[in-house]
Amino acid sequence: MTLDAHKEEDKLLTTIQQEYKILAEYKMIESEKIGGVYVIPSYGNSLFVYFFLVWFGVIFVRQGFYVDAIFRFTILLPDKFPDDKTLPTVIFQNEIIHPLICPYTGSLDISCAFPYWRSGEDHIWQLLKYIQAIFVDPIECGRLTTAGAKYNNAEAAELLTQNRAEFIARAKDCATTSKERIYDEPPTEDPHYIVFEKFDADVHGPVRDRIFSGKELAENVAVPTNGLSWVKEGEFKPLSVD
Repeated sequence: MTLDAHKEEDKLLTTIQQEYKILAEYKMIESEKIGGVYVIPSYGNSLFVYFFLVWFGVIFVRQGFYVDAIFRFTILLPDKFPDDKTLPTVIFQNEIIHPLICPYTGSLDISCAFPYWRSGEDHIWQLLKYIQAIFVDPIECGRLTTAGAKYNNAEAAELLTQNRAEFIARAKDCATTSKERIYDEPPTEDPHYIVFEKFDADVHGPVRDRIFSGKELAENVAVPTNGLSWVKEGEFKPLSVD
């Protein structure tokens, strides 16, 4: 075997190992059952681990200033994830007023919770818990920010501390706007991008009833090939028992 062939074989092995680690992270998320937060790696196959470095997500905020909001986000994993100290990048698609979210790029500052990535100790499910926490209690998340650190949104930070009523009002506006945009066309053709359809009682009703009853789907229940949306029009809540 030539030197180049050995290099290609080593590269393929490294790629497969990285893919395995990333999918193991995904499996851990399933076991944690983080209520109201859903993620999925972008579409790809074992020869293109790059696709597994992009994750699509959505969070249904269930309490706090942003209650009932539905925020979409993307997680970008570093090229060598999880084997170096580089942090993942979290970018929200919605316009959100929050001290830790940049109003221009939508990027979330996770450095106060994860100063650097510790392979084997830090996991994506913990990152999702943090995303959940910043909306449930933005005040406490602000306190976690290290002394002297700059907020991603200084205006939001000032409102939160100096004009709480205005901050709450604008947070509610963000929640309202997010629900109005839930059926927007996806910005990508990736088949794993999380999309929603308006509730159709004939299509989604039987599935919803089965979920609530805890029973498996009947064999004669037709499931659309393009997936199901379990968000009832006008309510904007996932039809999930979790």
